[in-house]
Amino acid sequence: MIALIRYPALNFGLGDRGHGHPSDRFQMRGVRPHVAREVHIPPLLNHIVTSIAIALFRTIRFLKRALQPVFGGIVWALLLVARLLARLLVLPIYRLAVTVKIRFHKYALPTQSAALMLVTNKYLFHTALGLATLATLIVNLQARQAHAQDVGKNSLLYALATGSETSIVEETAAESPTHASPHIAPGTLIAIPHIDFDYESGDLEIASLSVPGAISALPTLDLENPMAPRTKTETYVVQEGDAIGTIARAFGVDVGTILWSNNLTERQYIRPGDALRIPPVSGVLVTLKKGDTISKLAVTYDADVEEILETNRITDETTLALGTEIVIPGGRPPAPVQTIASITQRGSEPTVRSGSIVSNTKKPADADTANLPSTRLLWPTSGHVITQYYGWRHTGLDIDGDLTSPLYAAYDGVVTTAGWNSGGYGLQILIQHPNGMTTRYAHASKLFVKVGDQVTRGEVIAMMGNTGRSTGSHLHFEVYVGSKRQNPLSYIR
Repeated sequence: MIALIRYPALNFGLGDRGHGHPSDRFQMRGVRPHVAREVHIPPLLNHIVTSIAIALFRTIRFLKRALQPVFGGIVWALLLVARLLARLLVLPIYRLAVTVKIRFHKYALPTQSAALMLVTNKYLFHTALGLATLATLIVNLQARQAHAQDVGKNSLLYALATGSETSIVEETAAESPTHASPHIAPGTLIAIPHIDFDYESGDLEIASLSVPGAISALPTLDLENPMAPRTKTETYVVQEGDAIGTIARAFGVDVGTILWSNNLTERQYIRPGDALRIPPVSGVLVTLKKGDTISKLAVTYDADVEEILETNRITDETTLALGTEIVIPGGRPPAPVQTIASITQRGSEPTVRSGSIVSNTKKPADADTANLPSTRLLWPTSGHVITQYYGWRHTGLDIDGDLTSPLYAAYDGVVTTAGWNSGGYGLQILIQHPNGMTTRYAHASKLFVKVGDQVTRGEVIAMMGNTGRSTGSHLHFEVYVGSKRQNPLSYIR
């Protein structure tokens, strides 16, 4: 097959318009006429191209006929699934959406109109301003005066630092007096409060971390190889880590023996380098003086005569020189004389025991409260010099004075505690008032009331002193509201 391709002649003119041959026009414009040429395709190439086209067409037609059933089944299945989805899912959702939309328009439009009217009401601003003013007034009426010392009182640090949430157990029994040791200087190694003077067990712990002020220390002495029985008093030099309990355990005596033999009390300390005298057995060391006999010493120290003779290797006929030191096995020192002020009955003259720290002072006159407001607490003493204010670490008010300064009841109430406190307050009084408050008067030298007495505002209830943990005569005054300590200055006139 021969294909002829004819290119049309370019006509740059405006047309023949019947004016001569086109070649004449090219010649007139100086353009060489273009002669159309025929393109000749070889027969072999033409045959190959035609055959390929026919084969491709037949292949497409075959594939169409072969795949038509498969694609038809897939399309049919997809249409079936689409119908099911439309019937079970799409149509119910659409129906629900249309229903909700209709109901919403039915009921929401009136509500929307009412809300719009409320928001655009001209009295809305006035109402909001009135509510804000009312809230401000309520908050200010319920507020109380703020003090610098009250900042942070609700924090965890305040509770840990003050310990004001702990309960205080009052004790009425007097403690043993403290005697200074001539050769044991006050130290800071180990404190042993609440000592068991008969402690001898080798299976018990010497110190407990649960005892306030105690330090748990492992014994440094050789306890696996106990000492052989001793016959005389020895001197032991305190080493690092020693405690009175560990020393007593090592020497086979009780704690009280070491304390009594060295003029110590349970609240005194030992430190490395101190020299302690250790008797051979548990008991008391006694230096003989004029008039002493074995039988008399046995009665005085509650011991057995035979044990005294056997321990000291003496007989009834043995003559002992004055100044000789002997051991009273199993003995205990006699009870010490009370050294605190006596507590007098109301309405009677105050009496003083032997060795009392105050003299026979008469009860002063009560305070004059006629011209003072009765709604506030009365200043609790005659002096007005404050030596220490209320704060985190100090939960009361310290007021200076001397042993002649009376202590007044700050308000009417009932005495709930009157006596000695071993926690550091010394002689103290606690008064419960009908307004829910409780006041404490500590470090007194003499008490004029007892538990259960009714007192009135301004009545003299005690005399100022320095008993307990005190460095000088003063009044430690505390105010409780409920069970929490408060700043006394907030409630005093």
